[in-house]
Amino acid sequence: MGTGKSKFGSLIAKKNNLHFYDSDHLIEKRFDLSVKDLFKIHGELFFRKVEQEEILYIINKSETISSKVFVSIGGGAYDDERTRNLLLEKSKVIWLNTPIEKIIDRIHDKSKRPMIKGDIKDSLEELLKKRLKYYRQCHYRIDTEKLSQKNIEEIISYISLS
Repeated sequence: MGTGKSKFGSLIAKKNNLHFYDSDHLIEKRFDLSVKDLFKIHGELFFRKVEQEEILYIINKSETISSKVFVSIGGGAYDDERTRNLLLEKSKVIWLNTPIEKIIDRIHDKSKRPMIKGDIKDSLEELLKKRLKYYRQCHYRIDTEKLSQKNIEEIISYISLS
């Protein structure tokens, strides 16, 4: 959260004439509920199952029609071994690494973020500590402390060379 996934994803997809999918937005549209409300009503396990289904659908659809797509997923999706392995095998996984202080500046309203509980900094540090071992398995890492045109060009260069 707050790393620039949706912002960069939509810009890069548009610039390269690719379909762009944001798994959280697809889920919100499917259930007509916010991610936070889905967590609240159905719990995290339900959300993660639906998230996995959406990601699998996107990957399978892109393979079926032989079309390249750009997908933004929430950090928790990558916690799931099956989803992570699918993405590592069938796509180019890019980790947008951003310092916690910068994420705090960007997300402003923690009430919309179901994974943040209590102190925002402590919560983010705990999430990162849990997820770092998975994030490090990515194919490519970009530091996005400053969201810039250089980040976009770096991502485009990486996906073009791959």
